[in-house]
Amino acid sequence: MRLRTLRFKLLPFLLFVLCPLIPSGGAGEVVERIVALVNNELITLSELEEMGKPILDQVRQTGSPADREERLKKARRQVLDHLIESKLLEEEMRKRKIEVPERDVDAAINDILKTSNLTEEDFKKALAREGMTLVAYRQKVREELGKMRLVGREIKSKIVIEDEEVRKRYQENLEKYSEPLEVKVQQVFFPLPQNPSEDQIAAARREALTILEKARRGDDFTQLAKVYSKGPEADEGGILGYFKKQELVRELDEAAFKLKPGEISDLVRSPAGFHILKVLDRKGGEPRSFAEVQHRIREEAMQEEAEKKYNAWMRDLKSKAYIEIRL
Repeated sequence: MRLRTLRFKLLPFLLFVLCPLIPSGGAGEVVERIVALVNNELITLSELEEMGKPILDQVRQTGSPADREERLKKARRQVLDHLIESKLLEEEMRKRKIEVPERDVDAAINDILKTSNLTEEDFKKALAREGMTLVAYRQKVREELGKMRLVGREIKSKIVIEDEEVRKRYQENLEKYSEPLEVKVQQVFFPLPQNPSEDQIAAARREALTILEKARRGDDFTQLAKVYSKGPEADEGGILGYFKKQELVRELDEAAFKLKPGEISDLVRSPAGFHILKVLDRKGGEPRSFAEVQHRIREEAMQEEAEKKYNAWMRDLKSKAYIEIRL
């Protein structure tokens, strides 16, 4: 589980605070010690355990005892990496005198309450259960808002995505920006029992082939389904409805999406039995217009570029900082 500091959001903090925590047998045995030095800042073991508690508790309760310690070691290092980056960001915020007014913290807290469907009183109780006061939580929110502004100033504000790049991404990923193809399927179904005998399979196939011949001869498919189909949708003329790719079982999916509206399939064998399919309609599958998706494409390109630049910027901060790991 990789902790990222680029895509700062406030809700992850809520998850850290409100996540159901499973008591750890060693929770009362944490020895206070320094696990890292970041310039003039210390990171303690208790700070690491507090920040990573939901993750670490989850690791403690999953997997085999044989690999648990190794997985805990990796999880602690991931949390520590997050804390190191956080310390460096806080230092940069102080250097650049980035401040977050109270009204912005209020707005962020209100957004958390709204998104989580919590009253302020419920929120305070949840914080108290985890040993945190609202004042302390507000400070965490303030720090995160400051980090967001720092990243915005140092990285996002310097990224320019040209129109040509947006257009190129659109042309190269038309399928990604298309409405999903759907087909409306009708069937006549001949089920097989579990572990059918060869005779049962042969009898069902003969009956199905007889009806397939009638359908191809031009007999009304809806009437054939009502009379001969043994599926639950027979009374509705065998209409199954609209399906996207991979929503039907594999055999039906492969057959249905090859058909044009009005076409009838060959006999299809699935684990459940024999099917005769007819596609009544096809919709979607066409790319959305460039105008509809250009904002989304630009945002995707911005996020990708921001992540690259953030990683490079953080590497540079780390290279210039004194960092000593004692974990």
